[in-house]
Amino acid sequence: MKHLFLSGLFLALGIHTQAQDSKLIQHLNFSYGKTFTGFQYENDLGQEDENLTLTNGNAYAISLGMRLGKRHLLRPEILYSEAGAKSEFLNDPISWKLNYLGVGASYLFHVFNKPNFSISPGVIIGYDYLLKGEQQIGETSYDLKETDALKAWDLNVGALVSGRFKVTESLSIIAEYRYNLGLNQIEKKDEGERTKNFAHKALIGLSFNISGHEKDTTSTNL
Repeated sequence: MKHLFLSGLFLALGIHTQAQDSKLIQHLNFSYGKTFTGFQYENDLGQEDENLTLTNGNAYAISLGMRLGKRHLLRPEILYSEAGAKSEFLNDPISWKLNYLGVGASYLFHVFNKPNFSISPGVIIGYDYLLKGEQQIGETSYDLKETDALKAWDLNVGALVSGRFKVTESLSIIAEYRYNLGLNQIEKKDEGERTKNFAHKALIGLSFNISGHEKDTTSTNL
């Protein structure tokens, strides 16, 4: 957990340092959304579990929109997200519920702009800490943190498309789709098995102009 605190501290220090340049930091964003998540699983023979299905949860994000040029954007963030999956064994339902808190950053490239609307695709990387893990088999629940079954950290990468709708000079609405894929095996005792997280995320939020230069930066407004 201390790694997350240090990452957040370095992020905050970097933001504070760069905040002196109002042309660099454009927006403060608050987002909420839904997650549709599952496991990318293979056993020791390379076979997938066909019974695995998606589950859904919530996500909350705080981010900064930082200008790196007319079309290049960097967006550091802190994100809380709910992950997991569903399956069944011998007609008993099985579910996993995993809660993560992480830091990340996305790079976006501005491809479309109108005075009140813009679209930017991009890529994202995140480093997430497991706050809580639970597995339920039938009516019985197991605390995966207590049993030390899962690794504490998960590194993930992904792609995203973000849209921005200008409401006023100081306020916009943002809407976004993300696909994230975990790079780490999340189980500690894998015995030849491989289990990784993946997630679809749909977010919507509010973006506040903090640069004071909204009229001059409509081409870099995410």
